Amino acid sequence: MRVVPVRIDDEDLKRIDLLVKRQAFRSRNEAIRRMIKITLSESMSDVQNVDELVKSLLKLKKSGKEPLVLRLNRTATRIVASGRDRWHT
Repeated sequence: MRVVPVRIDDEDLKRIDLLVKRQAFRSRNEAIRRMIKITLSESMSDVQNVDELVKSLLKLKKSGKEPLVLRLNRTATRIVASGRDRWHT
């Protein structure tokens, strides 16, 4: 394991110290290391999900089955209702 100096603002350090004081962690070092590990794991999961989605979309596009993407300013309910003259938009 490497030692990496970091700057932490006072408010965050107070929160870390509170966790240590309440015995959620044995030390600042353990708390920070664990929080970094959790955050990295979640971030990598998000990146992998995005990668899988992009691969799926590219595969669909390559097969000629490009997905339909709608960017609407109104909800589908409002669009249908306005077509039935229930709401004025």
